[in-house]
Amino acid sequence: MRLELQDLTVLRGPCPVVEGVTLTLGPGEFVGLIGPNGAGKTTLMRAALGLLPHRGHASLAALPAPARARACAFLPQSREVAWAISVEALVALGRAPHRSAAADDRAAVDRALARMGLDAYRNRAANALSGGELARVLMARALAQETPLILADEPAAGLDPENQIRAMEVFAALAAEGRGVMASVHDLGLAARHCTRLVMLSRGRVAADGPPAAVLTPDRLAEVFNIRAFHTDTPDGPVFQPLAVVR
Repeated sequence: MRLELQDLTVLRGPCPVVEGVTLTLGPGEFVGLIGPNGAGKTTLMRAALGLLPHRGHASLAALPAPARARACAFLPQSREVAWAISVEALVALGRAPHRSAAADDRAAVDRALARMGLDAYRNRAANALSGGELARVLMARALAQETPLILADEPAAGLDPENQIRAMEVFAALAAEGRGVMASVHDLGLAARHCTRLVMLSRGRVAADGPPAAVLTPDRLAEVFNIRAFHTDTPDGPVFQPLAVVR
């Protein structure tokens, strides 16, 4: 299963928010979608899923809703839970697109909870959790959906440093197992270290697409993010450190 976007354009009134984006997301890829605030990252993912009107081709948006839900799990930025549902029951909602046996659903929920380190949370009320804890629970719900593609909008936002790294490691592991993962990421250090590929957006267009070292060049960082930064490879992995704002 692949996500294919061809000349995708999203308008807000007469103004393009995403303009002429063409890209693919295939099995085994962990794509980091990066760009400054307002670059179009959230709009791109929502249009790719058919949640926003758009021009051009989006392979997922072309599917009927039930098939789309079996093909791709979406983790949005919104993290509100308004009622006292248990963590286990909330994660089990990820199984809604499937017509599988109850035992298979339970096994999928167990795998998702274990993967996110949430076994001890399964009987707690989701609306009583901290923001970071709830973020991990909602990530587990997306994992329980067990789809070949996963789109996640700022999944590391609000997490402490340990769980930011753990979340990125989970996504990287899913890609290594053959899933296709795309996540919008503001922390360029996390993106450089864990993603197999980066797609940089600027004013709704693709400014760069490729391996992290090829995308995070000094000139491009200055032009798109207005920063100077240090980026190098070490035996422990890539290191990225913003240094200063370009004056």
